[in-house]
Amino acid sequence: MKYRSVLFVPGHEEKKIKKAYTLNADLIVLDLESTVPEDQKEQAKKIIKECNVNKDQTYVRINKNSDLEFVTSEKFPGIFLPFTETKNQLIEIDKLLKKSEKLKTDIIPILESINGLANLEEICSFSERIQIISFGSHDLAKSINLKISQDEKEILEFRKNIVNKSKNIKSPIDTSYLNFKDLDGFENSCNMVKKLGFGGKACIHPDQIQISNKIFL
Repeated sequence: MKYRSVLFVPGHEEKKIKKAYTLNADLIVLDLESTVPEDQKEQAKKIIKECNVNKDQTYVRINKNSDLEFVTSEKFPGIFLPFTETKNQLIEIDKLLKKSEKLKTDIIPILESINGLANLEEICSFSERIQIISFGSHDLAKSINLKISQDEKEILEFRKNIVNKSKNIKSPIDTSYLNFKDLDGFENSCNMVKKLGFGGKACIHPDQIQISNKIFL
Protein backbone atom coordinates (compact mmCIF):
# COMPACT_ATOMS: atom_id res chain seq x y z
CA MET A 1 0.00 0.00 0.00
CA LYS A 2 1.13 3.53 -0.79
CA TYR A 3 0.78 6.40 1.67
CA ARG A 4 1.35 9.44 -0.56
CA SER A 5 -2.08 10.87 0.23
CA VAL A 6 -3.92 9.83 3.39
CA LEU A 7 -7.43 11.32 3.41
CA PHE A 8 -9.13 11.71 6.79
CA VAL A 9 -12.94 11.66 6.63
CA PRO A 10 -15.37 12.28 9.53
CA GLY A 11 -17.08 8.98 10.31
CA HIS A 12 -20.50 10.55 10.89
CA GLU A 13 -20.73 12.30 7.49
CA GLU A 14 -22.15 9.81 5.00
CA LYS A 15 -21.83 12.06 1.93
CA LYS A 16 -18.16 12.74 2.58
CA ILE A 17 -17.48 9.04 3.13
CA LYS A 18 -19.10 8.07 -0.16
CA LYS A 19 -17.34 10.86 -2.04
CA ALA A 20 -13.96 9.81 -0.63
CA TYR A 21 -14.09 6.57 -2.61
CA THR A 22 -14.55 8.46 -5.88
CA LEU A 23 -11.25 10.26 -5.30
CA ASN A 24 -7.66 9.16 -5.81
CA ALA A 25 -6.34 9.02 -2.25
CA ASP A 26 -3.94 6.16 -1.54
CA LEU A 27 -5.52 5.54 1.86
CA ILE A 28 -8.81 6.67 3.38
CA VAL A 29 -9.03 7.02 7.16
CA LEU A 30 -12.53 6.98 8.57
CA ASP A 31 -12.41 9.02 11.74
CA LEU A 32 -14.04 8.20 15.06
CA GLU A 33 -11.93 10.71 17.00
CA SER A 34 -11.64 14.50 16.90
CA THR A 35 -13.76 15.29 13.83
CA VAL A 36 -16.78 13.45 15.26
CA PRO A 37 -18.87 15.05 18.05
CA GLU A 38 -18.97 12.97 21.23
CA ASP A 39 -22.70 12.32 20.96
CA GLN A 40 -22.35 10.99 17.38
CA LYS A 41 -19.47 8.56 17.74
CA GLU A 42 -21.61 5.44 18.02
CA GLN A 43 -23.81 6.61 15.17
CA ALA A 44 -20.66 7.09 13.11
CA LYS A 45 -19.92 3.37 13.38
CA LYS A 46 -23.39 2.56 12.04
CA ILE A 47 -22.96 4.99 9.15
CA ILE A 48 -19.55 3.54 8.26
CA LYS A 49 -20.97 0.03 8.33
CA GLU A 50 -23.94 0.96 6.14
CA CYS A 51 -21.66 2.67 3.59
CA ASN A 52 -20.09 -0.71 2.78
CA VAL A 53 -16.72 0.89 2.05
CA ASN A 54 -13.72 -0.58 0.25
CA LYS A 55 -11.86 -1.93 3.25
CA ASP A 56 -8.71 -2.71 1.30
CA GLN A 57 -8.24 1.04 1.00
CA THR A 58 -9.46 1.99 4.48
CA TYR A 59 -8.14 2.37 8.02
CA VAL A 60 -10.01 3.71 11.05
CA ARG A 61 -8.78 6.36 13.46
CA ILE A 62 -10.09 5.09 16.76
CA ASN A 63 -11.20 7.30 19.63
CA LYS A 64 -10.80 4.76 22.45
CA ASN A 65 -9.81 1.15 22.89
CA SER A 66 -13.41 -0.06 22.81
CA ASP A 67 -13.51 0.97 19.13
CA LEU A 68 -11.19 -1.95 18.37
CA GLU A 69 -14.11 -4.37 18.54
CA PHE A 70 -15.80 -2.46 15.72
CA VAL A 71 -12.57 -2.42 13.68
CA THR A 72 -11.99 -6.15 14.00
CA SER A 73 -15.62 -7.21 13.54
CA GLU A 74 -15.77 -5.20 10.32
CA LYS A 75 -12.36 -6.55 9.23
CA PHE A 76 -10.65 -3.22 8.65
CA PRO A 77 -6.96 -3.87 7.97
CA GLY A 78 -5.56 -1.14 10.17
CA ILE A 79 -6.01 1.69 12.63
CA PHE A 80 -4.52 5.10 13.30
CA LEU A 81 -3.82 5.38 17.02
CA PRO A 82 -4.11 8.95 18.36
CA PHE A 83 -1.70 10.16 21.04
CA THR A 84 0.58 7.15 20.88
CA GLU A 85 3.08 7.71 23.69
CA THR A 86 4.65 4.42 24.78
CA LYS A 87 5.45 0.92 23.63
CA ASN A 88 3.37 -0.39 26.54
CA GLN A 89 0.35 1.33 25.03
CA LEU A 90 0.97 -0.59 21.81
CA ILE A 91 1.39 -3.86 23.70
CA GLU A 92 -1.99 -3.31 25.35
CA ILE A 93 -3.64 -2.62 21.97
CA ASP A 94 -1.93 -5.69 20.53
CA LYS A 95 -3.41 -7.90 23.26
CA LEU A 96 -6.89 -6.49 22.68
CA LEU A 97 -6.66 -6.99 18.93
CA LYS A 98 -5.55 -10.60 19.29
CA LYS A 99 -8.71 -11.39 21.23
CA SER A 100 -11.05 -10.48 18.38
CA GLU A 101 -9.26 -9.84 15.07
CA LYS A 102 -9.97 -12.06 12.08
CA LEU A 103 -6.95 -10.73 10.20
CA LYS A 104 -3.83 -9.03 11.50
CA THR A 105 -4.53 -5.36 12.11
CA ASP A 106 -1.85 -2.79 11.34
CA ILE A 107 -1.31 0.09 13.76
CA ILE A 108 -0.16 3.49 12.55
CA PRO A 109 0.78 5.53 15.64
CA ILE A 110 0.09 9.25 15.55
CA LEU A 111 2.90 11.14 17.28
CA GLU A 112 1.23 14.26 18.62
CA SER A 113 2.64 14.82 22.10
CA ILE A 114 6.00 15.53 23.68
CA ASN A 115 5.84 12.19 25.50
CA GLY A 116 5.23 10.32 22.27
CA LEU A 117 8.11 12.03 20.53
CA ALA A 118 10.40 11.30 23.48
CA ASN A 119 9.57 7.59 23.16
CA LEU A 120 9.69 7.50 19.38
CA GLU A 121 12.41 4.88 19.03
CA GLU A 122 10.69 2.35 21.28
CA ILE A 123 7.38 2.97 19.49
CA CYS A 124 9.02 2.32 16.11
CA SER A 125 10.62 -0.85 17.49
CA PHE A 126 7.23 -2.54 17.97
CA SER A 127 7.64 -4.48 14.74
CA GLU A 128 4.71 -6.80 15.50
CA ARG A 129 2.31 -4.10 14.32
CA ILE A 130 4.23 -0.97 13.30
CA GLN A 131 5.38 -0.47 9.70
CA ILE A 132 4.94 3.29 9.48
CA ILE A 133 4.24 6.22 11.82
CA SER A 134 2.52 9.57 11.37
CA PHE A 135 2.99 13.07 12.75
CA GLY A 136 0.18 15.14 14.28
CA SER A 137 1.43 18.66 14.81
CA HIS A 138 -1.81 20.42 15.74
CA ASP A 139 -2.50 18.79 19.09
CA LEU A 140 1.22 18.87 19.83
CA ALA A 141 1.29 22.62 19.24
CA LYS A 142 -1.76 23.16 21.45
CA SER A 143 -0.25 21.15 24.28
CA ILE A 144 2.92 23.27 24.39
CA ASN A 145 1.28 26.58 23.45
CA LEU A 146 3.16 26.75 20.16
CA LYS A 147 1.94 29.05 17.38
CA ILE A 148 2.90 27.71 13.97
CA SER A 149 3.66 30.26 11.26
CA GLN A 150 3.00 29.81 7.55
CA ASP A 151 6.46 28.42 6.83
CA GLU A 152 6.05 25.90 9.70
CA LYS A 153 9.60 26.54 10.94
CA GLU A 154 8.45 25.98 14.54
CA ILE A 155 7.93 22.25 13.91
CA LEU A 156 10.99 21.65 11.72
CA GLU A 157 13.03 19.99 14.48
CA PHE A 158 10.12 17.73 15.42
CA ARG A 159 9.87 16.62 11.81
CA LYS A 160 13.60 15.96 11.54
CA ASN A 161 13.47 13.92 14.74
CA ILE A 162 10.58 11.81 13.43
CA VAL A 163 12.42 11.02 10.20
CA ASN A 164 15.74 10.28 11.91
CA LYS A 165 14.26 7.94 14.51
CA SER A 166 12.04 5.98 12.12
CA LYS A 167 14.66 5.07 9.53
CA ASN A 168 14.19 1.33 10.10
CA ILE A 169 10.55 1.43 8.97
CA LYS A 170 8.69 3.05 6.06
CA SER A 171 9.04 6.80 5.48
CA PRO A 172 6.57 8.55 7.83
CA ILE A 173 3.32 10.36 7.03
CA ASP A 174 3.40 14.09 7.69
CA THR A 175 0.80 16.10 9.55
CA SER A 176 -2.19 17.72 7.84
CA TYR A 177 -2.23 21.28 6.54
CA LEU A 178 -5.31 22.92 8.03
CA ASN A 179 -5.77 25.85 5.64
CA PHE A 180 -7.22 23.67 2.89
CA LYS A 181 -7.98 26.71 0.69
CA ASP A 182 -4.27 27.55 0.50
CA LEU A 183 -3.15 24.96 -2.04
CA ASP A 184 0.15 26.75 -2.71
CA GLY A 185 0.94 26.57 1.00
CA PHE A 186 0.00 22.89 1.04
CA GLU A 187 2.26 22.19 -1.95
CA ASN A 188 5.15 24.05 -0.33
CA SER A 189 4.65 22.01 2.84
CA CYS A 190 4.66 18.76 0.85
CA ASN A 191 7.84 19.69 -0.99
CA MET A 192 9.59 20.64 2.24
CA VAL A 193 8.74 17.45 4.12
CA LYS A 194 9.56 15.25 1.15
CA LYS A 195 13.09 16.69 1.22
CA LEU A 196 13.25 15.87 4.93
CA GLY A 197 12.35 12.24 4.25
CA PHE A 198 8.59 11.94 4.69
CA GLY A 199 6.77 9.62 2.33
CA GLY A 200 3.28 11.09 2.35
CA LYS A 201 0.89 13.63 3.78
CA ALA A 202 -2.33 13.59 5.75
CA CYS A 203 -5.06 15.29 3.68
CA ILE A 204 -8.27 16.89 4.93
CA HIS A 205 -9.72 18.07 1.62
CA PRO A 206 -10.11 16.45 -1.82
CA ASP A 207 -8.14 19.27 -3.50
CA GLN A 208 -5.03 18.29 -1.56
CA ILE A 209 -4.94 14.71 -2.87
CA GLN A 210 -3.63 15.31 -6.39
CA ILE A 211 -0.88 17.60 -5.12
CA SER A 212 0.24 15.06 -2.54
CA ASN A 213 0.24 12.22 -5.04
CA LYS A 214 2.30 14.28 -7.49
CA ILE A 215 4.98 15.19 -4.98
CA PHE A 216 5.35 11.92 -3.08
CA LEU A 217 6.04 9.63 -6.05
